[in-house]
Amino acid sequence: MLKKIKVEDAVGHVLFHDLTGIKAGGFKGVLFKRGHVIQKEDIEKLKDIGKENLFVGELDPGFVHEEDAIREVADDLIGENISYTKPSEGKIGFKSKTYGLFLINRKGLFDLNMEGDYTFATIASYSIVNEGDNLVGGRIVPLFTEENQVQNIKRIAKKYEPIFQVKKFQKLKVGVIITGNEVFTGRIKDMFEPVIREKLSHFDHELLGIEKCPDDREYIEKICRKYLKKDADLVVFSGGMSVDPDDITPSTIKDLSDKFIIQGMPVQPGNMLTVGMKGKTYLVGVPGASMHAKFTSFDMFLPRIFAKIDLKKEDFIELGEGGLLNRK
Repeated sequence: MLKKIKVEDAVGHVLFHDLTGIKAGGFKGVLFKRGHVIQKEDIEKLKDIGKENLFVGELDPGFVHEEDAIREVADDLIGENISYTKPSEGKIGFKSKTYGLFLINRKGLFDLNMEGDYTFATIASYSIVNEGDNLVGGRIVPLFTEENQVQNIKRIAKKYEPIFQVKKFQKLKVGVIITGNEVFTGRIKDMFEPVIREKLSHFDHELLGIEKCPDDREYIEKICRKYLKKDADLVVFSGGMSVDPDDITPSTIKDLSDKFIIQGMPVQPGNMLTVGMKGKTYLVGVPGASMHAKFTSFDMFLPRIFAKIDLKKEDFIELGEGGLLNRK
């Protein structure tokens, strides 16, 4: 049975849980670990951190200690490329094992946090992460919970398996098509090539080529089919993405696609992003905003493509909330 006793009476007893201390200079951490046997010299230290009473003893059957409760469900929650820390102060941390894209089953996360005593705080889904980055902090709120709470979390985890995962970026073959008579003829200097080279530099890739094309549908399709014959995973189109009569890139992507996903999405800058698929190859039309804005709709989806995620129209539409990227 768990009972509360005065610190003065606790000498020789085993500490039931980690005790956190805050000291001058900003230190906050564990001063005494669970399982520590209280010594006489500990009494003043305990009082210095505001402890007048301590819990000692054991839990009744049917109840689970905070650290055991969070550790027991950890493996059930994670998919590939995630590790977790040893519980401390009732908390456990989930970390990335690789450079990749962090994914959350959002409905699963919601259900976890609705389930009584458990709480899980995460970074945003679709975040680019490096090896060792913190992804999720989990804990239960009270010092202990009921065993049925643990089993409920396990059931939720199985329903949405996995709730947390990191998709490792893959090496992709990429072809680039820059359209526009003014660029093709040399009337103006192309500004897109250095931009796309910089964006691709963050991912392992083989660049199949960068071709400049006039505003000619047959010409553009010919270059695209050349990349497709080289087993391109991604073909990026730039130019001709607006609504003027000469802007034929979106309709060309649509005609080339076996599965046309979207033309225009609720994100600014980058409203006019156009995406289709030819077989397993993504065809992506990049709006002109990418040449003057550092982060656009294209930057939101390029990592997902390199993580080999199957994109659907809903993935684009759901970004309306938070899709206004420039607040000024």
